[in-house]
Amino acid sequence: MNNDLSTEKRIILAIVISMGFLFAYPYIVKWINPPAPIAVVATADKAPEAVTAPDKMATGKIDAKSISVKPSVKPVLTTVETPLWKAVFSSNGGAVNSWQLKKYDATQEPGSASINLTDSVITKGSFGTSIKYENSAEDILFSSSAADIQLSGPDTKDLVFTGKTASGVVVEKRYRFNGASYLSELQVTVTNQARDNFSAKAVTTLVTGKVGKDDTGYHSGPLVSVKNKVIRPDDDDKDESGESAPQWIGMEDKYFLAAVIPSQKAPLNWKTHTAGTTKGVVAVESPLSIAPGASASFNYGIFAGPKEYDLLLAQKNGIEEAIEFGMFAFMAKPSLVVLNFFKRYLVNYGIAIILFTVILKIVFYPLTKHSLMSMRDMAKIQPQLVFLKEKYKNDKAQLNKEMMDLYKRYKINPVGGCLPMLLQIPVFIALYEVLYVAIELRHAPFALWIQDLAAHDPYYITPLVMGATMFIQQKMTPSTADPMQAKIMMFMPIVFTFMFLKFPAGLVIYWLVNNVLSIAQQYWIQKIPAKA
Repeated sequence: MNNDLSTEKRIILAIVISMGFLFAYPYIVKWINPPAPIAVVATADKAPEAVTAPDKMATGKIDAKSISVKPSVKPVLTTVETPLWKAVFSSNGGAVNSWQLKKYDATQEPGSASINLTDSVITKGSFGTSIKYENSAEDILFSSSAADIQLSGPDTKDLVFTGKTASGVVVEKRYRFNGASYLSELQVTVTNQARDNFSAKAVTTLVTGKVGKDDTGYHSGPLVSVKNKVIRPDDDDKDESGESAPQWIGMEDKYFLAAVIPSQKAPLNWKTHTAGTTKGVVAVESPLSIAPGASASFNYGIFAGPKEYDLLLAQKNGIEEAIEFGMFAFMAKPSLVVLNFFKRYLVNYGIAIILFTVILKIVFYPLTKHSLMSMRDMAKIQPQLVFLKEKYKNDKAQLNKEMMDLYKRYKINPVGGCLPMLLQIPVFIALYEVLYVAIELRHAPFALWIQDLAAHDPYYITPLVMGATMFIQQKMTPSTADPMQAKIMMFMPIVFTFMFLKFPAGLVIYWLVNNVLSIAQQYWIQKIPAKA
């Protein structure tokens, strides 16, 4: 035991440090990963340029140096609509012009437009396919098999783009859409109708105009999953690449994802590229070496949709790791699963949070009881502690020995009072991450004036009530500190109230209900007779 600090001061210090870490966590995260300014770049209605990293593959007998990289014909647009989304594809590269998610509004304002992934996660021209040679790349102007496609329910329909390169190689790009899914299939087939061997790469790219951290500290831009590890390049990171199929690769913001999911058996390369905060590119490159009259095909999954945990988990390819749960993901994931389960039957995420809080309080009740009784017993022996401090004020070693003997005689753990607080820190932070990053709680209403559990209380009513309950709880808690330290602890509810003003309303509801239940538990436990 440190001779410079009494046991009581150790307890106070442990509680203050614990609470300080608890509420400084979001600011620590922002300090470690500061948000970068995000700019949006408007892009032309054409397929993006391929990533121009050095290519070791030979070009065969076809001279591609004179090939134009820009088709001169105006592209034709094809609309695909399902109950979940509506996308417009361009014949230029078979790329995406827009991709709206019909079940997700951009804001909570009446009449708000649906989220358009090409305004946030990707840009026009994403999912475009081109042919890359050693020193140049050729965009392809396709012809489309349909002008419009309508899907209702789990039916599937194909959209086929067919085009030919300047060297006479035919490229077929076949999308297969499912009306009940955010996941589509893509097959790229290259047929060599020339007389010479054809060697190049078929490249499918995604482009974004947002790279870096958003204002809440979460990543926007390229990401790739390789061997169960998610790589998120920032605006100042070097380019990343690999020579085997990733589990998936794509673009993200906090709530939405556009990704290519290659077949794990596919022989391909992948690349990510960032150019400051204004441009990010990811590409999958399928090597081609095709004899005259022969063909080569490559299969991909295409995901464009929300980062719903259960939805991504059902894909069984690790794409749920695209949700950025932070350092306490091991607790955030089961917390979200439990909240989703409760909401399925209770309809409301606010009620689900309240039930979740009640269950946690029941689970932690034995620890809470032990903590409160330990603090009460500590308060009871305060006169003896004061006597010992006065008697051995010039002999710290003897004072510590006498104090430890006193604790042992009364079977008191001097640090038992702060144990429940320490154990609740991971739960609190996990719930903080869930409420900030889980799209399930985005725009999720509770009741009355709280219509978005992921945003702060617009009238600051719940933080003020939470502060009042914390003050009541503090008054009920047995004090083992000297008067000055007791006054400092009474100041904590004011600090907490100000810190909670901008926290998500769902998190404030959790802490408020936790305080109310704690008050009830303290009232009940205080009726239990103290030790003789």
